[in-house]
Amino acid sequence: GQRGSQQLAEETLVAICELFPQYKRMKMLRQWGGIVDVCPDASPILTSTPVGNMYLNCGWGTGGFKATPGSGHAFAAHIARGEPTELTAPFSLSRFETGFLIDEHGAAAVAH
Repeated sequence: GQRGSQQLAEETLVAICELFPQYKRMKMLRQWGGIVDVCPDASPILTSTPVGNMYLNCGWGTGGFKATPGSGHAFAAHIARGEPTELTAPFSLSRFETGFLIDEHGAAAVAH
């Protein structure tokens, strides 16, 4: 797997400062790195499961941070009704069994 390093962080900061010289005055307080969960079709999973009262809202990749508030609203209706809504139905886990995948590879700002 990929790992961050001090060298990678420094190279990234140099590139940022070349693009935005005003950032040279800033001090980095901390950094974060982690695993990005991405589904094979680059679309999230919003679904109930065979396990009672267990639901999945995952696989958002880098878009989840900004998209989950809206999806949470749509998914709440799914959970309250006990069945998928028009908005959540395409994002079922079963799409990997049926082959009805959603191609969202062009929707992210970064390649996954």
